[in-house]
Amino acid sequence: MRLSELLRNYQDRDSKIILAHLLGVKPSQLYLLEDRELSDSEFKRFMDMIEERGRGTPTAYLIGEWECMGRSFELRRGILVPRPETEILIEVLLGILPHSKALRGYEIGLGSGCISINLLLERKKLEMWGSDINPLALELSVKNAKRYRVDERLHVLSGRDFEPVKGQKFDFVVSNPPYIPEIMWDNLPKEVKAEGKEALIGGEKGYEFYERVSRELREHLSDEGVVAFEIGHDQGEVVKSLLEKEGFEVNIYRDYNGQDRVIVGWKY
Repeated sequence: MRLSELLRNYQDRDSKIILAHLLGVKPSQLYLLEDRELSDSEFKRFMDMIEERGRGTPTAYLIGEWECMGRSFELRRGILVPRPETEILIEVLLGILPHSKALRGYEIGLGSGCISINLLLERKKLEMWGSDINPLALELSVKNAKRYRVDERLHVLSGRDFEPVKGQKFDFVVSNPPYIPEIMWDNLPKEVKAEGKEALIGGEKGYEFYERVSRELREHLSDEGVVAFEIGHDQGEVVKSLLEKEGFEVNIYRDYNGQDRVIVGWKY
């Protein structure tokens, strides 16, 4: 089948991403190949992946990677898929971190490593420590860090919250933790559930992570240190209250839909 004919029948974004992946090009380059005849094996592979996508498997898992800040990161089932909201978290933090100063940062919940790695690529004097309780996340973070040649500045640790860095202080702490309430699990789309309960559900209330971590932040931040979290759209005031209680000056940043999405606290 000719590529142009296939594109007429499959015009959605995910289909184009899958097809571009199979052909080894970017989705924006597909139009350059419209006269190409797909082999039987290419067509079958495409249809198999479209069928699996229809059963609820995220496109990111089908192609084994996903973009964050314009960079591709290897992914596997059970690891959180980067979203535009997480790019807001990265951009907000980059707007705070100076270029010229040597910095130490700590990420809780590395996942694919996309947050730490993007920060390392944009701040050459930055050194990151990052932890996760999922062995696959640790493995992928190392692979992705090597891919972008920042592995010497990313220290990957196994453990929960601040357990792996007891006694250490950092210039900033960053996290995109699980923050969906338990009660919402059954109503989540099948493709979202594929990312795993561990990566999505934050507990009965959803904001248990922020309750735990806020109590330990001050002892792990240097003077005038910063914390930046992604939050649920309805959690801004709750998390703000938790941070203010611990002596932080707090700002909330909204996403592209005008909803609370990122919270930043300055130690003072």
